Amino acid sequence: MQIPIALAEMIPGILLIMGVLTRISSSLLSIVMLGAIFYVKGATNLTGEKAFELDLILLAASLVIIVAGPGRISISHIVKKIPRFLQ
Repeated sequence: MQIPIALAEMIPGILLIMGVLTRISSSLLSIVMLGAIFYVKGATNLTGEKAFELDLILLAASLVIIVAGPGRISISHIVKKIPRFLQ
């Protein structure tokens, strides 16, 4: 499972930096973060040992990107050929 999880974190991260398919990429990263919170860390402590506060912040950032969509300087905003719901 290491290779698929690594690809599920790396490829959407690159797509987010470029500004292409941001909502789909953020959705994949949200799923990975939920898996990190509940499966890997067990959701035991917000702070301290086995804390999941960073994962929770990354999940919140991904959810904000899903709702807000790409910004003005993203490639998908410049091209404008990608349908709005896929941006």
